[in-house]
Amino acid sequence: MKGTFMIIGSSTSWSAFLILQSNTLELYPAELTLTALICSMGAVMSTTVALVANHASSKPWIIVLDKRLLAPIYTGVLCTGVAYYVQGIVKKERGPVFASAFRPLVMIMTAIMGSFILAEKLSLGM
Repeated sequence: MKGTFMIIGSSTSWSAFLILQSNTLELYPAELTLTALICSMGAVMSTTVALVANHASSKPWIIVLDKRLLAPIYTGVLCTGVAYYVQGIVKKERGPVFASAFRPLVMIMTAIMGSFILAEKLSLGM
């Protein structure tokens, strides 16, 4: 039951975000600046949650410049930034309904790729 409500909440939040971003792009046509603002606010909110969750220890906040830092930076800057930018362009050209139509396909493709690449076992109800 908990997972069902989390999926419903996630889908509702994502739909609201797409509609809000589409309306914002009509008034504020700079897609790249809007993408930077969205990613910056996500970083601020994630930092706040992490500070609350790890308030007792400062060890997770020590940044070591090595290869382990490259993956989060790559994921955050390139993958997320480019995805939001392309979504903004699609929403500006086609509208929020066209961009949200592929959301269920992402979950299916993730499950399929996880089973092939990571050798995960898929079973009904898990």
